[in-house]
Amino acid sequence: MLFAAALTAIIACNALAVHDGDTLCCGSERVRLFGVDAPEVSRGNASAEPLAHEARDELIRLTRGRVGCRFVDRDRYGRFVGRCWSDASPDINAALIRSGLATEYRRYSKGAYAAAEDEAQSAGRGAWSRAIKSGPDESR
Repeated sequence: MLFAAALTAIIACNALAVHDGDTLCCGSERVRLFGVDAPEVSRGNASAEPLAHEARDELIRLTRGRVGCRFVDRDRYGRFVGRCWSDASPDINAALIRSGLATEYRRYSKGAYAAAEDEAQSAGRGAWSRAIKSGPDESR
């Protein structure tokens, strides 16, 4: 019974903190966006990856107002992995991918956001822009 309850768990918050383009804090819970892979703002002493700050800023924009996330899994770091929505977007995960500032993390999502990524690529948004010399790693 506990397992079934965890699968339907929803968390909600206002005034959340955004770490980077695919991770936020909702209350005491760190949330990793399911199926989303955004560039890292920092990795140890290395500088930010290209478009990392833009992806983070887009997630901040998309999480204005009330935010809710439905539980999908826990990752290896113990983070809540979820599908999220807000007053600004009915599907934050897809919106980030559609912006081109994040890509689909197919290893886990198995194509759930393929249409959003195709839209970003066709429109030449973010990482799919011709101005960006190296596109996202398609091996994910």
